Amino acid sequence: MHDHETAMCAYVQLAVISDEKQQAQVRDRFLLLAAVEACHAGWLEVAEACRVRIVAANPGHQLQEHPTMADALRDDDFRHLAAKWSRYCPFEQAEHLLGQLGLSPEGDQPEIPRGERMLQLLQAIGV
Repeated sequence: MHDHETAMCAYVQLAVISDEKQQAQVRDRFLLLAAVEACHAGWLEVAEACRVRIVAANPGHQLQEHPTMADALRDDDFRHLAAKWSRYCPFEQAEHLLGQLGLSPEGDQPEIPRGERMLQLLQAIGV
């Protein structure tokens, strides 16, 4: 079983990389996975930052129906969507992808709390 905070960091990093490569659909999938993991890790600000970026890029997204990620996670339809994308890239695969790029799933600045660092990284995604 993985640590939700580490998974949040891995998915945010992959979302940023996908954004840099102009892969919007992939970026949004990683943002969704990061948001779910952030909620589970207690980093609601990170979850919201991810949700806002997804909805800004895709106003018709299912997340538009929910005022917060926490509310979305209470919805059966959304949980099914999140489970689908979790199968698309389970944490172990995300960890492997980052390893191939020479990155750590924990993030790159241990002196800064992980959630704060992820908020900094998410600012690079200016949907």
